[in-house]
Amino acid sequence: MTRTARVRVDAPRRTGDVVECAAEVRWPFRASLFFHGRQRQRLWIRLPVDAGPDPVAVGDAFLLSTVFGAMRLCDRLHVHGTVSEDLLVHLAELGRLWHERAPDRYRPAALSADAVRPPVAATGPSVLTFSGGLDSAYSLWKHAGPRRDPTQPTLSACVMVGGFDCPVQERDAFDAAFRRAQSMPGSLGVPLLRAETNVRVVKQYWSHSVTASIAAVLGLRRASHGRGLVGVGFTPEEARRWWPQDETDPPLVSTAAFPLVADGWEADRFQKADAVATWPEALQTLRVCFRPGSWTANCGDCFKCWVVAFFLQIATGRPAPCFPREVGLVEAEQMIACGNPNLDLRLGQILRHAKARGVDAPWVGAIERALAGRAAPPTGAHAPTP
Repeated sequence: MTRTARVRVDAPRRTGDVVECAAEVRWPFRASLFFHGRQRQRLWIRLPVDAGPDPVAVGDAFLLSTVFGAMRLCDRLHVHGTVSEDLLVHLAELGRLWHERAPDRYRPAALSADAVRPPVAATGPSVLTFSGGLDSAYSLWKHAGPRRDPTQPTLSACVMVGGFDCPVQERDAFDAAFRRAQSMPGSLGVPLLRAETNVRVVKQYWSHSVTASIAAVLGLRRASHGRGLVGVGFTPEEARRWWPQDETDPPLVSTAAFPLVADGWEADRFQKADAVATWPEALQTLRVCFRPGSWTANCGDCFKCWVVAFFLQIATGRPAPCFPREVGLVEAEQMIACGNPNLDLRLGQILRHAKARGVDAPWVGAIERALAGRAAPPTGAHAPTP
């Protein structure tokens, strides 16, 4: 018996200055056991009313929001609405790829819709998904800062999404995080737009499905924008070893009408920190910490905080004001002992750039000793799912 998930797309609805796009997902009974026995879920994405979502973009958004859940739980996913013809082709390839990458979790699901629209050309400027972290800050500086490449499409807006790293129920926390993040795009004359969604209620591994969810939200702006940008956290060589979906997935969650472009390949994380080191708003308000409860600031006590704090300290020669304190030997020893799957990669970067900048501190020696004699991870290794 075929297990089919059905997505019924509603017409966008305006309330005040917000437009809500929504869909009801009906999961097959056995799959609904993953949702505490509830077969139906209502998914929604809320955007500023100026977005004016195209109906096909709405269908695409909820196909993208549910595809990883379907690959995990179903044999077939059908959208009761219109979707982009090329997106169905791309997502079929995405399913095949993830089945090869994680056969114990995914198998390709047959994808269909009531109607399809042939590919149309993209038009308009770029829009960037913006978390306030280092990767998105670097992409913002690159595309809207004083050294932007005038041959590249204009970046006309950033979008920060409540319900991605900050849980959708943490409304006050997201309000504060949004206010904190506004200074960076604001200093470059780029508006920061607010969006919210509950798509994480779908039973899927967020570290796997996040790129598809970004494409879903940004793609709703395709009436006014021609492409979406998402900052990547690795160089191509690093991504192939540690996080291959950064390289493979953006083209497969794209349409001709709205390509999603992975941005920032040319710089490693230290080079990104170095690039924004003269940008006062970035040094004051970067938020890299995703530790629960730290939605509006950096805790200074987790792996992500330590890495970026060391990078900025190396780049500027002083503690970065966006972190609660200077990092040193204590933080280096805690990092060495933390067991993060990307530990050796980041320690190697910190050590290499510290030596290149002539940093001579006890923590440099501690990192060098920790790395001495360690075997390099095999090519193709993939960091485990968080």
